Amino acid sequence: MEQSNEHINLNVGVRILDRDHRQMAEVIHELKAATQPDRDQSLTGLLLHKLALFTRNHFAIEEEMMQTTRYPGMAVHRLNHRYLMSKLGALIAHHDRRDLPLASSSLSFLHEWHIGHVHSDDLHYGLWLNAMGKL
Repeated sequence: MEQSNEHINLNVGVRILDRDHRQMAEVIHELKAATQPDRDQSLTGLLLHKLALFTRNHFAIEEEMMQTTRYPGMAVHRLNHRYLMSKLGALIAHHDRRDLPLASSSLSFLHEWHIGHVHSDDLHYGLWLNAMGKL
């Protein structure tokens, strides 16, 4: 069973990244609400684009921080960012092209990749930053 965003810890110990994680989780939650049968489905495309913008900006900030702090895991982390953005881009293109409602499997994917990325890649970076005293 999927947990609500309020009960999932999205903190990695880096204030700016934690703020972004919460904002992205809120948009994913809005997407889930927008796909309910009694809601205006036209919001879905706008919310997908909003999520892509937040995600792209977050990844840019994160990668700049990783470069500045000489994070040894930066290359793999950056590849994961590219992969996630390509998947999100494909989802948006499919939605925009066909103007289809967002499938529950797509919502699950967005929710899972967000939590998975925060709990693996971003958490490792946050722990490394804190351990190295880079904050």
